[in-house]
Amino acid sequence: MSKWWNEKRTKAELEAYLAIGTATGSAEPQKIDETVADVRVLLNRWSDANSSEKMDDRPRSALGRFVALCALVFIAGSDRAIRSEVVSEGEKAAIAQQNIDRLQASPRGEDRIKQQVVELLTRMDTPAPGRAARSPARTPMVFQISRNRPASAAIARSVPTVKADAARRLFDVDFRDINWAVVDSGIKTDHPAFNPTTVKHTYDFTFYREIVDLGNEDDAVRTANLATIKAARGGRLPNGANTKLKKIAKACVDGLPLRSDLIEEFVDLGDAPRLPRSEHGTHVAGIIGACRAGPNTDEPPDPDADGTGVDNANGMCPGIGLYDFRILGASSSDTEFAVIAALQFIRNKNEQAGFLEIKGVNMSLAIPHDVRNYACGGTPVCVESERLVDSGVVVVAAAGNFGYQQTTVNGQAFNNYIAFSITDPGNAERVITVGSTHRYAPFTYGISYFSSRGPTGDGRLKPDLVAPGERIYAPVLGDSWDFLDGTSMAAPHVSGAAALLMARYPELIGKPDKIKRILCESATDLGRERSFQGHGILDVLRALQSQ
Repeated sequence: MSKWWNEKRTKAELEAYLAIGTATGSAEPQKIDETVADVRVLLNRWSDANSSEKMDDRPRSALGRFVALCALVFIAGSDRAIRSEVVSEGEKAAIAQQNIDRLQASPRGEDRIKQQVVELLTRMDTPAPGRAARSPARTPMVFQISRNRPASAAIARSVPTVKADAARRLFDVDFRDINWAVVDSGIKTDHPAFNPTTVKHTYDFTFYREIVDLGNEDDAVRTANLATIKAARGGRLPNGANTKLKKIAKACVDGLPLRSDLIEEFVDLGDAPRLPRSEHGTHVAGIIGACRAGPNTDEPPDPDADGTGVDNANGMCPGIGLYDFRILGASSSDTEFAVIAALQFIRNKNEQAGFLEIKGVNMSLAIPHDVRNYACGGTPVCVESERLVDSGVVVVAAAGNFGYQQTTVNGQAFNNYIAFSITDPGNAERVITVGSTHRYAPFTYGISYFSSRGPTGDGRLKPDLVAPGERIYAPVLGDSWDFLDGTSMAAPHVSGAAALLMARYPELIGKPDKIKRILCESATDLGRERSFQGHGILDVLRALQSQ
């Protein structure tokens, strides 16, 4: 809990709240009534999106704000169906709304809220059965609570456009020691476009919330979460899953380090991972590492410009090792949480290995900046991306596909190009943020209409550079190939370029800032606005020749 929780004034206020719970009649102090009034406003605003009701201007302590918000969440989720059954996100929302409606319609609604508030505080102040009260932590275990934002999944003709094929022919490049993480919807590991050893491992973070749920100490909650995890893992669970899930929760509640060893057993999908829910991740992975060698030569390669002929089907770095990190599931409600968990996992994995086992990360994701709560580039996913760069890992992100949007002015809707539309994690300063251009004629067509424009909300130059992202032909599900558009397709071209640099010049490994500088300084100016094109279009051959 945050430092304010352990402050003497907070403890005194908490005791006052708990004493209120035993009071009766008109002698009941005002504090609980003020909190109830706050919760009532929150309930009304929850029920009616158009509500203009506001809280009064009186000063509120940190505990007062915390109690009001937690009480709302506690009331909304008090139904047993939410806690003990496997239900969809939509069903959970409907159940929560039913609870709120019942509470508001009840003549004793105010008393019910008071009961919920006191029950909540009592639970927080009372150690669990069989567990002694802990002394306050020297440092806070939780320093911030943030909203979990959803993300959207933002070859052959494009590879020559950035001169990657020429660079491979001119330089002796061996990718066997280079591994790259694809944080996306998942890779179809047995696609003919990939060598059998291309995808090293698959981890699934779409159910990470259920794994680290502190409620897993409770048998009913743990049973429900195990059912969700089992379904997401294709009907399989690790040995001793019930006990391990409880140990993970107990370690967190006791203030011990996160049991990453046990968590890995749940997120690891083994040698035969289930089919991804979306083709997006396979397409992105193909741009980075599709390979036509050996038994894959009978796979249909990329068509050329008019779509009728063929040339080669190699990606940017044929033979590179790929790590599959799945964060885009059936629902987008837990996306940012899953992305952060995956990035932390990569950092921890490298630390355990004692070297950079995973040297780079591609995130073809778009999470709109949370303007109300964070400075641009300071959101949780941006901060975690910066930490990964600090550890020596190259992080590449899509700029986003919000460059052309419908807007409404004075009630009139019209379409227009939008500046300041870069998304997270591309807003992070040291992340390499990639916009999109035409796959083989970038000087003619310039920046793709959909590619998010800079600068960032706080005035920094983004995107950093651009790469082909229009009608990119790469592997998809069903062992086939297809065209996809987006900055999601542009980002893996830059990931491949960074991998080429490290493969050719191993001394660059662990120096992500230098790699970013090389790629930006060697990019070719398209003659477009800097906030549209960044430093220009990726030029892999020039980047390798510059060293």
